[in-house]
Amino acid sequence: MDFSFDAAQSALHDAMRTLGSRALAAPPEERLDVLAAGGALGLSIAAAHGGGGHDLLTTAHAYEGLGSSLDDGGVLLAAGAHLFGVAMTIQKVGTDRQRATWLPELATGRCLGTVAATESGAGSDVGAVQSSVESTDDGVRLSGEKAYVTSAHRAGLFLFVGRHAGGRGLTVALVPSEHATAGEPWPTAGLRGAGLAPVVFDAPAMSAENVLGKPGAGMAVFQTAMTYERALVLAFRLGSMQRGLDEAVAHVRRRKSGGVAMAQHQAVQHRIARMKRRLETARLLVYRAAWQLDQGERATGEAALAKWHLAEAAMLSALDALQLRGASGYLDSSGIPAAIDDAIGGTIHSGTEDVLASIVARTLA
Repeated sequence: MDFSFDAAQSALHDAMRTLGSRALAAPPEERLDVLAAGGALGLSIAAAHGGGGHDLLTTAHAYEGLGSSLDDGGVLLAAGAHLFGVAMTIQKVGTDRQRATWLPELATGRCLGTVAATESGAGSDVGAVQSSVESTDDGVRLSGEKAYVTSAHRAGLFLFVGRHAGGRGLTVALVPSEHATAGEPWPTAGLRGAGLAPVVFDAPAMSAENVLGKPGAGMAVFQTAMTYERALVLAFRLGSMQRGLDEAVAHVRRRKSGGVAMAQHQAVQHRIARMKRRLETARLLVYRAAWQLDQGERATGEAALAKWHLAEAAMLSALDALQLRGASGYLDSSGIPAAIDDAIGGTIHSGTEDVLASIVARTLA
């Protein structure tokens, strides 16, 4: 078992770290554009469709590099929803025509993709969605209102989940933005760069080619999207956790308490050690889930476990970073309150802890 990355993978990681620094220096509303120009939105899309052609393990390592320098969880969440939730789902289950139509646009960021599944009365229980999809003589029609849609105002393509007319299960459709109207963005405690907003859909006439997978069999398609997303959408957090650990170590070495460096106190050492433990275990779980998907395995439970553990680890380590700095860490200028708010958001999207625990349990029982 080889835990090392080769020279090309390491070079990509470093390139993404540099790209993240450039994005951070840009105005917040331009950061996704910087990532797109640098190829970050198409890393795992096939080269034949204009993407980087990298496997998911390499892509996870690259996104760790992004997270180590780009301190904007909302923008990185939007990038992950685009690449893992939408593009990889099309690449996995789409038709040749769907791949040829959409992947080149998604790979370059000319079109931003996002998932539109959650509704005000159907969050974790996607089977309870009320949005509708109906087959017609020459295609499909769909309508409905979605909530908490990432990149709602910027997206050019929505992966829409609706109930198929006649009680035939769910249907997933690829809906261009001309059939979507985004409402006012919601003010959020963290992840502000994600641009969460409600979206109303009204498509009275679309080609049947817009259906992803088979009509009425959308639950399997949606679960594919969620598996990719859960496995990889938080990979950037590995980089931010490494940065947080490095900064915390530097702080406790520099700051004195009781006449000696804080790093000499056992309680402080233990807090730092727990931050390190969370980082390394989360890294292993994310990389394993990515590797299993690369091998063609379903990895449903592994993806859920990776997202569950990493989200929790990032939140707890952000809280530890605050405790190590005391009152100075509570100042907005420290960046730590914003990091905590971002990390809390990570425990909700793509499945809460309780949802993910249930998924993991089902793979064991």
